[in-house]
Amino acid sequence: MPRKKGKFYLYLPESLYKYVGVNDSGEATSYKVAHFLSILTHHVYINHQKVKAYWKKDISSDFLKEMYTTSYSKDVIIPLIEDGIIIADGSYSVGNFPKSYSLNKMLIEEVIQDKYSRVFITNNTLIQKINNWRRGTLSRQIEQYFFIEKEAEMLLHLNIDRAVLEQLFDSRVEAIQNAEYKKKRIALNNAVRGQEEIVALTEAKDLLDARVRYSSGRVYHPLVNCPKEFRTAVVDDDNQPYVEIDLRSSQAVFLCKVIAVALRHRLITYEFGKQATASDNLIEQIIPLLDESINVLEQGVYPRDFTAFVSAVFLDDIYEDSSPENISQSASVQVGEDVYEVGGYTRVSGAKTLVGEARKEAKEQFFKDIFFNYYNKENHADKGQLSISSEYLEDFAKTYYTVYEFCRICALQSKEGKKKSRDLALLLQQTESKFFHELLPSALSHIEPFNYFVVHDALYVPQKHREAVINACNEEAVKFFGVAPMFR
Repeated sequence: MPRKKGKFYLYLPESLYKYVGVNDSGEATSYKVAHFLSILTHHVYINHQKVKAYWKKDISSDFLKEMYTTSYSKDVIIPLIEDGIIIADGSYSVGNFPKSYSLNKMLIEEVIQDKYSRVFITNNTLIQKINNWRRGTLSRQIEQYFFIEKEAEMLLHLNIDRAVLEQLFDSRVEAIQNAEYKKKRIALNNAVRGQEEIVALTEAKDLLDARVRYSSGRVYHPLVNCPKEFRTAVVDDDNQPYVEIDLRSSQAVFLCKVIAVALRHRLITYEFGKQATASDNLIEQIIPLLDESINVLEQGVYPRDFTAFVSAVFLDDIYEDSSPENISQSASVQVGEDVYEVGGYTRVSGAKTLVGEARKEAKEQFFKDIFFNYYNKENHADKGQLSISSEYLEDFAKTYYTVYEFCRICALQSKEGKKKSRDLALLLQQTESKFFHELLPSALSHIEPFNYFVVHDALYVPQKHREAVINACNEEAVKFFGVAPMFR
């Protein structure tokens, strides 16, 4: 009796259906080509709102050989290049083969415009190779990152109320279809994939089936990748829903930590009236120091403007404090020389009147102008003159000069040609991972055993353990930051 064929689902631009031989049932008969093109399609739609969608994706020759045999170049790559379907980079790996690829510009824009759909392949040999590669990758990561095994084990005991998940899925699909979604197809596909992968996770048989992976300082698995509301279908053994506990202003919290480390070890120094100076490879020098217990509000150690920033982040609402209207008032008294004298700083708590959409807009502007700024104008001004790219950034610099200069220097030293904020973003992700995945589990182990799930800067825990988990987070935060931010 012939072996039953399984299905492995892919997403492809609709204009490529004929090219890969998609039949009436949705099967792509040119399965190797379809799989390779699906990798490039995935790269585009997960970055569809970013310039990165147009960048080439690195794909190793080892992976391609394993998937498509050693003749992968002749069978897959060269025909796609010759037909103008893909573009390869100008650099070469061992064997003079390209090492990164992208769809052509027309196909990239087709994906961005939601003109792609799901197809499938049934070749058992390739499907088995794909699954083996995924499992092998997870196995290697478990050996390298001790916390992955524990988190994969907890995922094996994931309980889902499937009736609730089905209702959430139907509600999301209805909302997408009725709303003015710019990328409706992407949203629908993400909903379908999220539901399918959560259900598959409940049927996992061993650690490698949990599909946990660590990338760029963050842990990913189906519960992380799905639409947020789907996580409300997670229940405990008594069928009671889990609750979310998140860290408020998390990226700003971890920014305080890394700046405090840099200041404490004099990796960055300030002199009134001049731009700050920093050690070469500032971020690389900070990373090995992240384990250090440090008090970000320690008296007599940090410049006063930095202490004020930390107070706003940990004890108040930094996004309200640094909103354009409020920061312009703070900047009316410009930073003076006394800022560089270390000492105590008492900050009056904000009114906390910025809520809802207004707070969201202030937060987005904070990240756009401060955190994700490339600082091109500030770092490349003519004749060394200080140049500020926006009024908002100038007001922020006058109020929180230490933070401004740290972000500027990280952009200046960045090795990323097109995205100068990426190195700092990765540093903060690593710091977040260290706290939530490496340090916090030890504190949680003192509570009676239970399953919990980390999603970036949040925890999903049984309702009955909520208060105990918040207390554990606060205790561990005091060790790591010297003061507890807000877990809610």
